[in-house]
Amino acid sequence: MQINQAVILAGGRGERLRPLTNNLPKPMVPVNERPFLEYLVERLRVSGITEIVMLLGYLPEKITEYFGDGGRFGLRIRYSIGTVDDETGTRVRNAKALLADRFLLMYGDNYWPLPLDEMTCTYEKMAAPVMVTVYNNRDGRGEYGFRNNIHMSKDGYVLSYGAIPAGAEHQGVDIGFFLLDKGMVPGMPAHNFSFEKEFLPRLITRRQLVAFRTNEPYYTITTLEMVEATGRILRQVHRSVN
Repeated sequence: MQINQAVILAGGRGERLRPLTNNLPKPMVPVNERPFLEYLVERLRVSGITEIVMLLGYLPEKITEYFGDGGRFGLRIRYSIGTVDDETGTRVRNAKALLADRFLLMYGDNYWPLPLDEMTCTYEKMAAPVMVTVYNNRDGRGEYGFRNNIHMSKDGYVLSYGAIPAGAEHQGVDIGFFLLDKGMVPGMPAHNFSFEKEFLPRLITRRQLVAFRTNEPYYTITTLEMVEATGRILRQVHRSVN
């Protein structure tokens, strides 16, 4: 099995990053004088991804004009543009015609080293239609400190997923970077729905969601403080990649 396509959720308003997002989509917020999204595209290319589908909503032209067809970044980029009110699941469902048989789905505000070959091997071995990446968070470096939102069985199945709880049974935090089989898309709800809040819990009840566990920290731009901290990390990453 080989994953060649990445699908990036990049349509939200980024309310917690105001005023930076008054005139920019959240993934286009400058980090070290480059759009954050450019770091993600670069990471995907290095990991072997050859095509990206961006799911847009808020100020989509800021992204389409900057990235174009992806040629100058060494890969192909296509777009699915919805409304600003579309939920994450709706964005995925509406992009069905652009999706590969199996693809990587990721958030547009999280950066992570992305060991795609290792992820693909785990996904194939588990033989489940959807796999979520879970940071083990033993050091409290997750976005919400030591608080987690994923409870997993010993054999790797996700038992519960939701808002950040305090329950000791939760062993890690979801950082996105899902691997999906396109065959799951036709069964998605027809209404405007959240991928995380509505679709993933449905998978759990059917024993169709497994976890890829990692000790590699992730970096996000959720808040102004995190933009600055992530910028320091990405300066180091950019030097090592190039």
